[in-house]
Amino acid sequence: MPLGTQMKQTPHSKDWLTVKGVADYCLVSGVTVLRWIKGGKLPAIRLPSGHYRISTVDFRDFLERWHIPIEEWLFESESKKEGGEK
Repeated sequence: MPLGTQMKQTPHSKDWLTVKGVADYCLVSGVTVLRWIKGGKLPAIRLPSGHYRISTVDFRDFLERWHIPIEEWLFESESKKEGGEK
């Protein structure tokens, strides 16, 4: 999804992560996450406030693509909606 794309879901729901949440998970700084977003490595939407939100689906894809370990607890709501484990 291109940077700045609007979606039907609210970016404040549990299916979205903040830059800080992604940074904490990956043990990097928020500046690094912003570089990933602006460099097109990590899809995100930009809110009217200027803050970014990353969907859990896009974040999981990012983790898989870059071979970063995946903690299933972060994606529990995603797998429940799909009716099973990933």
